[in-house]
Amino acid sequence: MEIKVARPDHPEVREVIASHHCVQRFRKRIRIKAPGIDIVEEKLRLALQEADFSRWPPAWIASDRQTEMWALVDDDIAFPLTPTSEPGRWLAMTCLVRGGRR
Repeated sequence: MEIKVARPDHPEVREVIASHHCVQRFRKRIRIKAPGIDIVEEKLRLALQEADFSRWPPAWIASDRQTEMWALVDDDIAFPLTPTSEPGRWLAMTCLVRGGRR
């Protein structure tokens, strides 16, 4: 399964793809209990579509994490992004949530 979001409105981030690990963490940390992947895919796609992009992590993130770009949602959810071999295409490696919900 591949969840990807096009963002033609951003000069550096044209597309974000969520890794399998990111999808799993998003489900767990956002506490999606519904069975199946459809609701997870819908909510994750919406979160990435609405995200703001920054080269700086939010203040609640440990500063030792090395990443070039962040997708930030309402300062409560952060996706560290890794560039892919295709310019403008980024991979969301995981999902982090303020307050450490696991």
